[in-house]
Amino acid sequence: MFSIKTSKGPVSFTRFVGPFINGKFQPSLAAKPSRKPLFNPCTEELLENVEEAGPEDVDAAVKSAQAALKGPWKNFTGRKRRNVLLDIAQAVEKNIWNLTVLEAACGKPLEEAKFDIEEVIECFRYFAGHADKLHGQNFATEDNHKSYTVRKPVGVCGLITSFNYPLVLAAWKIAPALACGNAIILKPAPQTPLSSLMLGELIAKHTDLPHGVFNVLPGGEAVGTAIVNHKDIHKCSFTGSGGVGRKVMAGAAQSNLKSVTLELGGKSPLIVFADADLDQAVEDVFGAIFSNMGQNCCAGSRLFLEKGIETDFLKKLKARVEEVKIGDTLDEAYNFGTMVDRVQFERVMNFIEKAKKDGDSELLVGGKRHGDKGYFIEPTVFHNVKETAMIATEEVFGPVLSVMKPFSSLDEVLERANATPYGLASGVWTKDLTKAEHCVQELETGVTWVNCYNLCSSHLPFGGVKASGFGKDLGAEALNEYTTVKAVTIRI
Repeated sequence: MFSIKTSKGPVSFTRFVGPFINGKFQPSLAAKPSRKPLFNPCTEELLENVEEAGPEDVDAAVKSAQAALKGPWKNFTGRKRRNVLLDIAQAVEKNIWNLTVLEAACGKPLEEAKFDIEEVIECFRYFAGHADKLHGQNFATEDNHKSYTVRKPVGVCGLITSFNYPLVLAAWKIAPALACGNAIILKPAPQTPLSSLMLGELIAKHTDLPHGVFNVLPGGEAVGTAIVNHKDIHKCSFTGSGGVGRKVMAGAAQSNLKSVTLELGGKSPLIVFADADLDQAVEDVFGAIFSNMGQNCCAGSRLFLEKGIETDFLKKLKARVEEVKIGDTLDEAYNFGTMVDRVQFERVMNFIEKAKKDGDSELLVGGKRHGDKGYFIEPTVFHNVKETAMIATEEVFGPVLSVMKPFSSLDEVLERANATPYGLASGVWTKDLTKAEHCVQELETGVTWVNCYNLCSSHLPFGGVKASGFGKDLGAEALNEYTTVKAVTIRI
């Protein structure tokens, strides 16, 4: 057992001895197994050591997944798959505090972590509703031929997630994959594997999911590469950086042309018009960039304000930023946490220091490390940012907002907002719904929020365009990522 101290007292957890394969935890099969130390980013103290998987474990997980697909899982009806997903949701709900603590121990405030686990529960329940309703199409009989289509599961799916929303991102992929009857090999980010490993434990204890259907392989690049290149894995869904996403595509092409879904980075624009409710817009913009300390693929990191409102808006935004309480994320007294680890902390601080020196912007608030222990960075706002500044063009993935120079017209701001290779999300604030709808149609993003931001409902598809990837998590559209369609014609 190991324990984590919170403001409500210590919470104990099972020690995960290694990868979760074929329904149980087992030592890694790697030729030279290694244990990765996981540190609490608030205190820099050791949290736990996790034995990482190797390519040999990928082979073992694939074999167990294939056996399950040919065995009991193949015979699960949609109704039985639905019940499994509902049981997973119930198990997560009964263990919501423990899962919340595991995620908060990675630098996420307790309140945000609890919200994330609630979203996980909702996601499993939503896709449970699809499991017994998957169907093809029937067509009218023509010339003594009857035609119809059949949806089939893809098979073994490799799911690779990022560190920023460990269990949420996993659930977004696991739930539709299971609803469609697939088997899963999940590789969580090496910084944040604990909640995914605990999910494996809960599934084994509280559901009838056959052994081998769900496997969890903690590890780094070697495991991810083995998943992507494996010829018996027929689907890879990846959330992470654009650079790694390109490697995933290359590996998929060179191995077996496996189907790929990519949810990559973003440089999401936020557009506030003069007729907007400024107080609400300030609160929404604050959440758009500083939720999860800016470690969010759809973080609204570029802010465009209509000319004439910038002074008032920035005054209100600066005051809102100064209200945050930065501190230990396992203490409910604090609402702003840390970067996930030292590597991310140093990367974000490099962006900030360069921005302060290069003369392409002005610092409004923040811009420093908070305290001398932990990977805390103050929420930071730069304004009068040039379009070519590094903080305006590259994904920082931290609590850094670039307030661009004010805009004068609708056409101008749309052109500037779209002047990025990314296309994940965007936000618009205005009381003019005609103007809002024009923005919705013209912004080159996979998601647009109007007078709100970062609301991800299980029934709505989520995914980007351009360099932000392709394919969808969530919504009925996600079912297309985990099924193939067979066309059938019968002479009668």
